[in-house]
Formats: sequence, C-alpha cells, structure tokens
Amino acid sequence: MEVVSPVPTFWNESNRNESLDTNALLVKLNNKAALLFLPVTLFMAFLMVIGIVGNVIVCTVYLKRQRKSTPDLYTFNLAILDLLTCTFGIPMEIADLCLPYTFYAPAACKIVRTLESWTALASALTLVIISIDRYKRICKYGESFSISTVKILCLVAMCGGAFLSWPLLIIVGKRTVDLGIPGIKGVECSVSDLMHQSLIPLVYYVIMTLCFVGSLVFVIFVYVRISLFLKETKATRLKNITTSSISSQQPTAMSRSIDSENKHQNAARTLSRNSKQTSGVKVTRTTTIFVAVTVVFIVSFFPFLVTMLLRHITSDMYAHLPKSVEIIYLFCTKTYFINNAINPVIYSFLSRKFREDVKRLFVNNCDKNSQTIDRTFSTSEEQSP
Repeated sequence: MEVVSPVPTFWNESNRNESLDTNALLVKLNNKAALLFLPVTLFMAFLMVIGIVGNVIVCTVYLKRQRKSTPDLYTFNLAILDLLTCTFGIPMEIADLCLPYTFYAPAACKIVRTLESWTALASALTLVIISIDRYKRICKYGESFSISTVKILCLVAMCGGAFLSWPLLIIVGKRTVDLGIPGIKGVECSVSDLMHQSLIPLVYYVIMTLCFVGSLVFVIFVYVRISLFLKETKATRLKNITTSSISSQQPTAMSRSIDSENKHQNAARTLSRNSKQTSGVKVTRTTTIFVAVTVVFIVSFFPFLVTMLLRHITSDMYAHLPKSVEIIYLFCTKTYFINNAINPVIYSFLSRKFREDVKRLFVNNCDKNSQTIDRTFSTSEEQSP
C-alpha cells in the first residue's frame, strides 16, 4: 500500500497567502481599469435610462392607437428591438466595463452578445424594408405594403436577424487576458479561448460585416433614388406650371357662361391640388422621420465598424494604446448603442402627432390618478363619524 506524505502546513499557508495576494492584485487592476473606463460607463448608463424610458413611451403610444398604419408597425418593431437592447444589452456592457478583468459570467456573455447582434441585424433589415416601402409609396405614386404584409416582413426581419446571430452563442464567451504580470490572468467577455485560434470568428465577422454594410448601402441607394425622383417631379411640375401660365395669358374670346363654368372647374381643380399637396406633406414628414432614423443608425455604427476593422487588421493595436486613446477607442466600440436610445427623441422632434399622443397619454394618466385620489378621499369622509 502506497503511503501518501501529508503536505506541510506551512506550504498550505504559503499557497493560500500567494492566492490571496494574486486575487487582491487582480481586483486592484480590475478596479483601476474600471475607474479609467468610468466616463464610458456613465455614457452607457445615460443611454440606458433614455432608451428604456423613451422606447417604453413609444411602445405604449402605438399600442394605444386605435387605427394603426404601416409606419406605426415599423416604428413599433424598431422600438421593441431598441428596448430589448437597452434593457438587457446595455446593462451587460456596463457590467463588462465595471469588471474588465473579472467577468466570470460566460453564459450571460454568450446570450446577451447574441441578443445585441440579433437586435442590430433585425433593425438593419427593418430599415431595408422601410426604404423599399417608402420607394413604392413615393416613386410608384401611392403604392405600399399592406398591414398584413408589413407584419410578415417585420417577422421575417426578426427571424433573419436571429438566424444570422446564433453562431455567436458558440463564438463568444470566457476569454483569458494576459495582464503582463506573471501569474496574473484576467477574464473578459469576448471571443472565447476555445475559438481564439480558430478562423471561424474571423470568417463569421467578415460575413456579418459584409451583410450589414450591404444592407446600409442598399438603404442609401434607395433613398438617393427617392431624392432624385422628387427633384425630377418638382422640376416637371414647375415646367408644367410655367407652360400653363403662359397659355393662360394668351387672349381668348369666350362667352360669359363659359367663363363661369371654367371658374367652377378651376375651383374644383384647386381643391383637388390642395388635397394632393396635403397628402404629399404627410408622406414627406413620415419619410423624413425614417430617413433621420436611418442616418442616425448609420452614423452611430460607423465608428464601431471602423474600430473593429482596425482591430482585426492590427490585432496588437489595443495592447499598445495610451490610456487617453484607449478611452476614445472604447467609446467608439459603444457608439452603436446611441441608435437604440435616440429614436424616441427623433420622433418627438419630427412628429407632431407623436408629441400630441404622448401629451394625451400623460394627461389621461394624471386625470385617472386624480380621480382615484378624489374617490379615496370621498370614501374616507363618508366612513368617518
């Protein structure tokens, strides 16, 4: 029978003290990095609050509308995706900023990073659908998708985003970070150690970048076509007005009865023209809102895409950045969250109807609360001797 020699007590104490010193140093390094990242953390917290409050209001307003149009469905779909990101994605990013070297939650890392990718891709696909709808409505003289078709297309956008995002459940996870100190290793939420030496993450990110950029280029192309069409239509309209004005100035010999009839016809034509112009204003306003949403989406993602591209081209770039530049770099990797928080602000500035609905929502809630308080007081007075 083999006799196992007991480990000396002083050896156990030495290992325990060394482990405590290592953990204490790791926590100290983590806290130092978290303090450095504090400006970005506060920025993310601000976006989270604005995004949750704003998108909850948007969802509530559009759920309470009796008659929902196709723009309402697009807006509601985007608000749901933004709300998911602000509720789950941004808090996880804040936790990652506070625990840059001690993020011991690989399951949360996998799920939430996949969720973020899903909402971003689904939003991009939704913007593609919106651009096609705007093109049909403006350039095809009033054609547009039906309500049922829009519902199906929004569902397709969500399913498409989910299909493109699920590989992240395998790619991301726990990644060991070399802190440059012997025996000290950190843990972060990134491409997992199992996938770090594989080509799968690089191939996946290249494909996702191409799909994402391709969607944005398509949207830009469609809106440029719409802009050119509107310019051509305006030029044609001005030309017709000029021709009509010249023709009307030519002398004609008409009877009084015909003049009277023409006056009635001109009045009817003027009313019809005014009606069409009013309809055009509504379409223009809705299109302007969606163009603004698309522009913000592209602008907010641009720094992120450029930063990720540079990081993959020069893999050791991040390790040699000065502290001040590191903050800028980290901020650029989070700019795409601006898109999730700012859409309600865009609706507030550009949509008078949305502002009125929000005002009505709060006024009705205040009236209900005051009625409840009055009823409570009246009941108490009746019960008092």
